[in-house]
Amino acid sequence: MSPDTPDSTQKSRLLELLMGCEKSFRRFGVRAVSMDDLATQLGVSKKTLYRYFKDKADLVLQVFNQACSRQTERTEVLAEGGPNAIDAVIAVMEYFQTELREMHPSMLFDLQKYYPEAMHRLQRHKMETMQGYLMRNIQRGQLEGFYRKDFDAKLISRLHMSMVQTMTDPATLEEFGRPLSELQMELHTYHLRGIATEKGLEYLRQRHTS
Repeated sequence: MSPDTPDSTQKSRLLELLMGCEKSFRRFGVRAVSMDDLATQLGVSKKTLYRYFKDKADLVLQVFNQACSRQTERTEVLAEGGPNAIDAVIAVMEYFQTELREMHPSMLFDLQKYYPEAMHRLQRHKMETMQGYLMRNIQRGQLEGFYRKDFDAKLISRLHMSMVQTMTDPATLEEFGRPLSELQMELHTYHLRGIATEKGLEYLRQRHTS
């Protein structure tokens, strides 16, 4: 087995730092954690952080770039699995439930107000990656007979993502005063019941009673 190259070691170290920073942001929020705090929590010097990141804005952007990449990879795996489209979309929903429950309530507000480039990255991730997954899931469910065929999959997936955009807006979260994970569950339930055939609805009922 060949030894690690300097580049691979550096990439591994960068990933380790990004994961540690993301964990801190999820626990305390983004704005509340300074570079000094991060260095202390990660057990490194601040000089080490600045070796990998230009400033905190660059660090935040890289953290959320990595988070989006991880979510995309996991979503693609879950979306292709399961015995049918309904099971697949529920598996994805449950994955995001876990992600959202671990997220500090102020995180989206912090990004929107103080780190717009990172917020834009998240918005692009939702509208590109997630919309594509949703459209493929709809097409799969239509072929399997679990989803109706009397609507345009591309249009409905785009409308659904627009609702996700509204749901994750800090103003919406403040208005309803409920965890994002709860709002996400309601939206997915609304989506599934709106596109399901009688066969799909019966399958959902069986899942809930089993």
